[in-house]
Amino acid sequence: MNKLVIDNNIDTSDIVIDTDTDMIVDLSDTSKDIDVHIVKNVCLKVFVKTSNTSNKISYHIDENCDVVINKLAIDCSDSVEVIMNNVNSSIKYNTSVINYNDNSYIQKVIHSCGNTNSIIVNHCINVKDKEFKFIVDGVISKDSSKVNFRQDNKIINLKNGKSNILPNLIVDNDDIEASHSAYIGTFDEETIFYMMSRGLTKKECDDLLIKAFLLNDMDLSNKERDVYCSIIEKINK
Repeated sequence: MNKLVIDNNIDTSDIVIDTDTDMIVDLSDTSKDIDVHIVKNVCLKVFVKTSNTSNKISYHIDENCDVVINKLAIDCSDSVEVIMNNVNSSIKYNTSVINYNDNSYIQKVIHSCGNTNSIIVNHCINVKDKEFKFIVDGVISKDSSKVNFRQDNKIINLKNGKSNILPNLIVDNDDIEASHSAYIGTFDEETIFYMMSRGLTKKECDDLLIKAFLLNDMDLSNKERDVYCSIIEKINK
């Protein structure tokens, strides 16, 4: 298994993945354009940490590829594009955002070929009274039959943040399965009451709910989960 690290010192905008790879992306205070080309028959797992970024990243996926991306972002206004270029490929893209300022996260998934699958999960904790937007497009072309596309977007406001979700499906083929969902709100008061009745403090409830909300949908190793948990714990403090 090949290992690749992309950080602030990256000196190229084009990356070719031609063998099974674990990729770590660690970017902060950057505004970069990066194209990742995943060639035929490759499994790619990406572990992403970003902070205060406005990057544009494109993933071009070839035939018979399996891609999993787990991203934890703090104050991110990134733009992400996924292009499914050939058959029998799949992607699961999990994004969790902790937001303090006015930001928009833009994501576009293009199924330009049939027999492809995508699962898109976007969660955000909007901490302050700021505006955050998820803008998520799913595009399925006329020739792309047997496509399975699922999109799930949720924002939890801890205060009186101005949150928006724009989930768009642009479909030009009848032989597909597609769904999208959007939720903006707060943590369930009945759940918090139940947890506190079992002896937890309000802060302990919030800590557990935030970690579960940001991490539970992610496909993480124990080491990766520990890294993300340590980041969230530092933010909580």
